[in-house]
Amino acid sequence: MKPAITVKDLYVSYHGAEALRNINFSLDQGMMAGVIGPNGAGKSTLLKAMLQLIPKDKGDVRLLGKPLKHVRKQIAYVPQRNDMDWTFPINVLDTVILGTYPELGLFRRPKKRDKEWAYHCLEKVGMEAYAKRQIGELSGGQQQRVFLARALAQKAELFCLDEPFVGIDVTSEEMIVSILKELRDEGKTVLVVHHDLSKADSYFNELILLNKELIQKGPVSDILNPDVMMKAYESQLPFLQSKRGAM
Repeated sequence: MKPAITVKDLYVSYHGAEALRNINFSLDQGMMAGVIGPNGAGKSTLLKAMLQLIPKDKGDVRLLGKPLKHVRKQIAYVPQRNDMDWTFPINVLDTVILGTYPELGLFRRPKKRDKEWAYHCLEKVGMEAYAKRQIGELSGGQQQRVFLARALAQKAELFCLDEPFVGIDVTSEEMIVSILKELRDEGKTVLVVHHDLSKADSYFNELILLNKELIQKGPVSDILNPDVMMKAYESQLPFLQSKRGAM
């Protein structure tokens, strides 16, 4: 199976402070993987550097086997909710239609079939009744469903989501996870920055454990081993030790 993501010798810094160092891993197509680690570990930084949303110091990233510029249309990105301007005057359906623009181009107006496809994606996430509602009027879970619909509208092969479950309701989280698993089962690749370790084993095939460097990547059961986790979560040793005692 070909890798959907290959990262080699990736280094990233902010204002001279090292954020990531010597990151090397690959992720096969058709996998759903979580990026985990303590606060400040560089989880979101990894995603943004891979997608060239922030500059890297050095390193090579291949997505779907090619540099980003050759496959950008095939990659959907759902940012953290706190990175969005929820006051921007746009309704729900128009937000989802934006997902068709990588294929349309910026200067072509969406046609009827594009709007119908966007509406279908809204139906997929259970948000069609809110099509004309302003995006800023929705709850956190509803907003996240809409942005997943926008990603679905893109018909991507690789889906990258940054903390999609933070601050949302249980129903929305369960729906989003179900859709992401469907995408995986269709052969798409899903990479999720995630913080809730208690759900990692039921959500993901593999985990990427970071703490500014790659601690370990592999099957969920291997990574959630307390001996491995303590290498990244040293400040949470009591929690991990109690977890090990319960195993």
